[in-house]
Amino acid sequence: MVEEFSRIGLVFESLSLLGVECVFGCDDERLLPLPMATECAALRYYQLKHEQAAVHAADGYARATGKPGVVLVTTAAGVTNAITGMATAYSDSVPVVMIAGPLLPSNPLPKEAIKELDISGVTMPITKYACKINAPNQSDFSKTLQTALSIAGEGRPGPVLVEVTEEPEGVKQASSEKLINNSNSRHTRTIAARPLIEKSLEPAKKLIETARKPVLFIGGGVIAANAAAVLREIAEKAHIPVVSSLLGIGAMDAGNPLFLGMLGMHGTFAANKAVHHCDLLISIGVRFSDRVTGKISGFSPKSKKIHVDIDPAEINKVIPVDLPIVCDAKEFLDTIKGVLDYHKIRDNSEAWTNEALEWKRTVPRFEKYNSILSPQSVIQLLNEYTDKDTIVVTDVGQHQIWTAHHYNFSRPRTLITSGGLGTMGYGLPAAIGAAGAYPGKSVICVSGDGSFQMNLQELMTAVKYQLPIKIAILNNGYLGMVRQWQELFYQGRYSEVKVCSPNFAQLADAYGAMGLSAHTDEEAQHVMNKAFNFTGPVVLEFDVVEEENVYPMVPPNHNNHQTILSR
Repeated sequence: MVEEFSRIGLVFESLSLLGVECVFGCDDERLLPLPMATECAALRYYQLKHEQAAVHAADGYARATGKPGVVLVTTAAGVTNAITGMATAYSDSVPVVMIAGPLLPSNPLPKEAIKELDISGVTMPITKYACKINAPNQSDFSKTLQTALSIAGEGRPGPVLVEVTEEPEGVKQASSEKLINNSNSRHTRTIAARPLIEKSLEPAKKLIETARKPVLFIGGGVIAANAAAVLREIAEKAHIPVVSSLLGIGAMDAGNPLFLGMLGMHGTFAANKAVHHCDLLISIGVRFSDRVTGKISGFSPKSKKIHVDIDPAEINKVIPVDLPIVCDAKEFLDTIKGVLDYHKIRDNSEAWTNEALEWKRTVPRFEKYNSILSPQSVIQLLNEYTDKDTIVVTDVGQHQIWTAHHYNFSRPRTLITSGGLGTMGYGLPAAIGAAGAYPGKSVICVSGDGSFQMNLQELMTAVKYQLPIKIAILNNGYLGMVRQWQELFYQGRYSEVKVCSPNFAQLADAYGAMGLSAHTDEEAQHVMNKAFNFTGPVVLEFDVVEEENVYPMVPPNHNNHQTILSR
């Protein structure tokens, strides 16, 4: 036991010395000494029930704090279970460090299971960097982890793998202090060193100051770079309309008149119209996904385009641009803030801005029902019961878009959601990670009956640690987004979209959480009042309209201004 404790204790001690506050892992008999290890390290350890959920929790922690999330998984099936979480973090540029391998010398796995799985090869397409270390001592392991944490967060953030390998039989003592450095930098997304942007500064300044119809388009890169404050300052001084991607929500206050809302397939009328008609699109920290652009040939057809991104691989990848700037978002905004002539910008674009601010930023009206809840009204009610610091985590589906439209996000890092990969089952474990990052802070998880059932076992984790997570499940009996596509584009021929679900409120009771349900607006207000006056985890099940659709919606292969507003 002493030998086993020494290695796992070394992991935690090294992480603690590097300033790591939280570590996430999975319930596994091979990690039995972990409680002993955490006693001698100044950090919090959260033990989840599944490796995928553990990586999602580290991901949620990273998005909430801006610091790398750290997760421990065992080798073989532990790694393969974690792949979805790593791919999710990679798609959304989230800094996660996964420490994988037999952390205990007495690992009971067959040697074949350990040796035959090429962990580095399996994770290569979804990691920013990977390295191996064998039987490390304190100094070696701390250096390796410090490198991993730095690489995960620098440049364009992303997941990093640290693989702990088992030493050969018969040479344990000889190799116990030897570092096997098979570090292999695989920056599959090449990150350029921060260049001086002086040569791009004058052209950018000229384009912005002479534009008649400018629009700022912001993405998750603005939040990742902690550039929200300077972005707001520039937008206010220049009086330029702002639109965002899904992952850029929160960088601008939703209540700011200059913020026109989310752009793209489910974007607001104002955001899509502004981008379609603008003559200058200033894009910062975005990657122009298909959910944003619609038909590429018709995306913002009359505009000159500035694209600022720290990853040169993203520039001109999807949308050709007139002025590419490879630079950190905050560095660019801090630099250009001091050289712009704001009076000149406002003189040239004031008429355009005033016109754009008159367009409808809201989504189309939704029907209110006396006998059953509308999903949009549930989100609006959640907004009333929370404050600006509340962290809202969503799963993926219709509820994700309703949350983006109907919850008033005013601060960065308060919306946590899977964007690029669209990972169902992400919400609850990511909410656990966010709650672990800020003990006692209000955290909401908005989910659907389909998504929630993909990782519902983590209710036990929320109960075990008494995390104050309020889980709102919009139960419409369908995989709603897929059903909506089948209704609108396949003549209503539904196939495999009906969802069978348990009684979620009773399920919560079985796990030891508070379970509540509501069918009407009056009942919804009653259960929310009860839930938000309770300190532990609560599951709120809302029976909502079955076949409600998300609007606006741009049909596939259409331009963003060709929007469906209703049935």
